Amino acid sequence: MSPWFYLIVLIEVPILLAAAYFGGWWLFLVIALITLMGMGEFYSALIVKQTRPEAAVGYLAALFLLAAGEFTVPELRGELMVLALFVAMAGPLAAQFARTGQEGRVRDAALTTLGVVYIALPMTFVFLLCKTDIPLLVTGQSEGQFKARLGALLTVAAAVWISDTAAWGIGKLYGRRKMTPKLSPNKTVEGAIAGALAAVVSTFIVGVGWAGLPYGHGIVLGLVLAAAAQVGDLAESVIKRDLQIRDFGTLLGPHGGMLDTFDGMLFAAPIGWFYIWLFLIP
Repeated sequence: MSPWFYLIVLIEVPILLAAAYFGGWWLFLVIALITLMGMGEFYSALIVKQTRPEAAVGYLAALFLLAAGEFTVPELRGELMVLALFVAMAGPLAAQFARTGQEGRVRDAALTTLGVVYIALPMTFVFLLCKTDIPLLVTGQSEGQFKARLGALLTVAAAVWISDTAAWGIGKLYGRRKMTPKLSPNKTVEGAIAGALAAVVSTFIVGVGWAGLPYGHGIVLGLVLAAAAQVGDLAESVIKRDLQIRDFGTLLGPHGGMLDTFDGMLFAAPIGWFYIWLFLIP
């Protein structure tokens, strides 16, 4: 990967971690910016293909969804997130009332909703990960705000990005067997295996060694996160192939835009949180 990529990472990661530690409006603004930029890239690519997503409605529904994830009490969070998803469905349809007689109204409403569900909904799980205190769940005792706020998030994020880097590097050097040649010709079986092993190592170092995950969960969660990140990457490839574009943006130069950077996290963040919710929460 280019030095430009690592320069952006060195800037992005400290900002994201600082915002995650302080939470509240700091975290909301950072995640909202990432989300709206990703949705903007998605909607812009659709507009180029002669569709008309109701971007303003999608952005408002996304902000409502993100606010429900960060600012509401646990007793109401689920209900308000469902309400936000209802708005994401109903709002774009209602916006079509003024387009009577025009073609593509259902398509455009559906694509608007897809932008919210595909990007904003998974990013909401970043808030939930920051509210997940792994030591408290495992031992019944918290080990301080830093680990409580960042333990689950770093466990997931590190596994995703280290897995992606290992898959890219090993695939480029030693990859021979194409995994999905028509969908993503650069992905190889060797790279995928290396990514899975790297994710397990990451969850052992960050999740088990630092955040306090039990050993068995370190192995399983690493494999689960690697698989989720791969699926997220391939899901983005499906969209890009359909839209006939290489990348969603140019923010990271040859590595694409914001959506290209967080494609793995879009699937891994929800899967990681649900794993913790299913197997660690008493």
